[in-house]
Amino acid sequence: MRRLRISGLVRLARRVRQELAGPVAPERLARMRGDVADALRTIEQLLRETHSQVRSLPAPSRKAYQFLQSVDWDNIVPAAPGSASDFAAESVSFRGLSRYLDGLLDRLAQALQTSGQEPHEGLDDLYQTIRSDRENIEAEIRRQNLRPQQLKSRARELRGWFAYFALREHFNQYCAAVRRAEPAFRAACPWAAKAPVEILVHFRPLSGMYHISASSGRAVVQLPTPALCFEERVLQAVAGIAFKKGGDRQVVHEAASSAAYQKIARDLEQLGGVVTQARGVHHDLDASFDRVNAEYFHGTMGRPHLVWSPTFAARKFGHYEPAHDTVMINMVLDRDTVPVYVVDLIVYHELLHKQLGLTWANNRLAAHTPEFREKEHAFKQYDQAKAVLRKLASER
Repeated sequence: MRRLRISGLVRLARRVRQELAGPVAPERLARMRGDVADALRTIEQLLRETHSQVRSLPAPSRKAYQFLQSVDWDNIVPAAPGSASDFAAESVSFRGLSRYLDGLLDRLAQALQTSGQEPHEGLDDLYQTIRSDRENIEAEIRRQNLRPQQLKSRARELRGWFAYFALREHFNQYCAAVRRAEPAFRAACPWAAKAPVEILVHFRPLSGMYHISASSGRAVVQLPTPALCFEERVLQAVAGIAFKKGGDRQVVHEAASSAAYQKIARDLEQLGGVVTQARGVHHDLDASFDRVNAEYFHGTMGRPHLVWSPTFAARKFGHYEPAHDTVMINMVLDRDTVPVYVVDLIVYHELLHKQLGLTWANNRLAAHTPEFREKEHAFKQYDQAKAVLRKLASER
């Protein structure tokens, strides 16, 4: 059977889902409805011309098409005039801000190398610069009446960074962390033993635990912002891993799962702007959490961040991210043909990961232990839900 590929369909479905999660300006809602109607007509015409059926589409495109078909536009209430700006979801960025931050952090790292433990005029100037930058970012957001959903994820991360370190207490914490980290990475750096190398440590928005770039006598070590809570031994372990010197991965994992790390991550997210994605088109993850928490955790489970996945093509139906205390559910479950107990099972499964954590064995992590499996089977409609999930998995 011939496979059709339609560019932009998944991207359109994602944008529609994100925008419908918050207030949408009337004019934008009308344009979005028209865009979806045009897309559906184009797809249906293409299917007719090629004598194909919807199942001929790749799974992500097929599920995006089915989602767009299911939107009940007549029951969507637009935002009051003037209460929402006319930008699309995740469309706004602060151009050049990420590169600017790199330069700022270079200057900060260099100032810390020359200042020792004493007060330093250059450090105070850099702190005042961060405060001023934060004020400019917030002024621009107010001027354009932007909501967090309209900022790109990197823009939210950068906004949160500047807001966090605009507090003197946090700025001082940053400086202390760089002073701990620089010797750890210098000691592990293989190039430093052969020739003088300038080690510049940045704590900044970063996916992953480290990134190192080197050129012309300098090495820039980037670490995720919450890692500024790491003790010296943890930083030494990260450096050992980064430079392939046998760093202890368990030490790093436990530090990244610690309450201190998670608190900084949550504070950064709050300051950057939280994007609410718990409400789907057909299922509400907040309501699912409330049911599961009451039935299986006696109402004692703390509410994590609950979000739908950004794409239709994820391999797993759910995922728990302990560093950010986030439960992500695959959006393929957000359809009217999926019973509510199926969503509840996946939410329950991920909450078990939150409750039980991970077990180390032979320097490897184990998540689905015998205790985990026993608790999972306690779900009242386990067999029925699993049957639906197997069918959905076969479709993918």
